[in-house]
Amino acid sequence: MLLLAEELLLLGLDPVKGTVVNGARQQLLVGLAGALIGELALVGAVELSGGRFVAAGSAPEHPLLAQTHRLLAEPTRRRAPGQLRRIDKAVGGLWPRLVDGLIEQAVLGRRPDRVLGFTVTRHPVLEPAARDEPLQRVRLAAAGDNGLEARTAVLLALTGPSRLLDVIAPDRADRRHAKQRVKMASELTPVAPVVKKVIAEMQAAAAAGATVAATSAATSGG
Repeated sequence: MLLLAEELLLLGLDPVKGTVVNGARQQLLVGLAGALIGELALVGAVELSGGRFVAAGSAPEHPLLAQTHRLLAEPTRRRAPGQLRRIDKAVGGLWPRLVDGLIEQAVLGRRPDRVLGFTVTRHPVLEPAARDEPLQRVRLAAAGDNGLEARTAVLLALTGPSRLLDVIAPDRADRRHAKQRVKMASELTPVAPVVKKVIAEMQAAAAAGATVAATSAATSGG
């Protein structure tokens, strides 16, 4: 069975082009860290307590989950958003770790392309069933009205801040209901609001940086 983080990564890739949909790689990267914590929470290996993620029980066998568990077991003054931000660097790069794992499982490929004189690596999906299964699961959950299975709830909750609404609800007419279901899933998944907060802070910082750059350019040009 794939990790939740691997499933989320597959949902975030165009299966043919091998690129991140909507150009939302940074948002997806935060979502992937959230998926690791969400998976640990599902097996009782992490809890949200006092505004922090706290490791509980023993570490899972999967190396990436075990590494994340150890990280959350370390004494820290960081609040949950700071803990979430730290994961990517602490595990040596979430994107390459997850992509390499999916390549080893023959789920993804690795294809270098030339774009405007630069080499860009694409990751097309080689095993469609590996992506289709979680995709159909979250689409059914997003379109339905019944209760949500725990694992699917985590995945659905993380598609929202990862900017994957048009993936889980390709028909525009269905997106309002899908948003409601994502909100419902987020209420069942403590890590999802933290992911949303980190992404919002990241976007605010980027917007502030762009404003400063534009102001500086206008001042020096004047």
